[in-house]
Amino acid sequence: MSKFLLEFKCIFSLLICSIAAYGQLPNSYYASAENKSAQELKAALHDIIDDHQAYNYSSYTRTILKQSDADPNNPNNILLIYTGESIVGNNHSQWNREHVWAKSRGDFGTSTGAGSDVHNLRASNIQVNSDRSNHSFDNCNSGCTTTWNNKFKQIGDHGIFEPRDQDKGDVARIIFYMTVRYEGDVTGEPNLEMINTTQAWYKKTPYHGIRSTLLAWHNQDPVDDFERNRNNVIYQYQGNRNPFIDHPELADYLWGNNEQEIWNSTASMSKVESWQASVSSNPVRNEQFTISSSFPIDSAAVFSLSGALIQYYPKPQKQYHLNASSGIYVLKIQSGKRQKHMKLVF
Repeated sequence: MSKFLLEFKCIFSLLICSIAAYGQLPNSYYASAENKSAQELKAALHDIIDDHQAYNYSSYTRTILKQSDADPNNPNNILLIYTGESIVGNNHSQWNREHVWAKSRGDFGTSTGAGSDVHNLRASNIQVNSDRSNHSFDNCNSGCTTTWNNKFKQIGDHGIFEPRDQDKGDVARIIFYMTVRYEGDVTGEPNLEMINTTQAWYKKTPYHGIRSTLLAWHNQDPVDDFERNRNNVIYQYQGNRNPFIDHPELADYLWGNNEQEIWNSTASMSKVESWQASVSSNPVRNEQFTISSSFPIDSAAVFSLSGALIQYYPKPQKQYHLNASSGIYVLKIQSGKRQKHMKLVF
């Protein structure tokens, strides 16, 4: 493999070259959840990820985030949720820690445990973190303020926040994790639940939404290698994992169409089928390229090396048009639950 291809593989796998240094998913990790359904499945998953090694919020969570959220192009930098910025990790004046499940929704603050659980923390832009506040996650269709392609608005005492498309699935899977991890069965821990309504900003009840929207975002923005690596890094420290990154289909078994069905990690996995895909006119000529695929293409997107969305194609096209600067990009194509990443030269 050439040096270029090796570097390319590392970039688009987001630390896949260094992932061996961190804890991998043990074969038996989810064994006790096999062949269960509904509330019994949720309880089994809770028992698996419960009682993690907790760290002090002030003194240690930044240290973990600088590894879990590291920029693969520059290990001294971290990538920020909601903006995709690459910021020097040691420059603490340039980023802070976002509680994706807002710490006021359950009133756990930054307490060691729920308040310092790194699965729920993401490095973030300070201003965008403030804009998000403790708003519920939902689609914002009108009257919205836009910041870094995120939308938010206040409706009386209630607020909603819609993250940019690249972060929607990440947000959903964090909320799913918190819902399962925190059941109030340990003194001092909240009992968190997803709901389908918004709440006033001043309410401290342990609910977060909007569940139906989060489930849609989970399917819209599938798990990627950044999340997988992040899950492995945090597992190395806390000793617990986010099940919805390891097994995305679990969301459907707990809250979706398969809610009453028995989950089995092998039977529920999407079939691994040979997927042949290629791009013609690559390097791109005259701002056009075509995609050939052995499976029907549902959508496609072009990203920069830093992860910024350049162009989104919500449906298949005979000819894809792209107006971009010269350089190397990532083309992601989606077919059902399958996704494939390819190099695109412009």
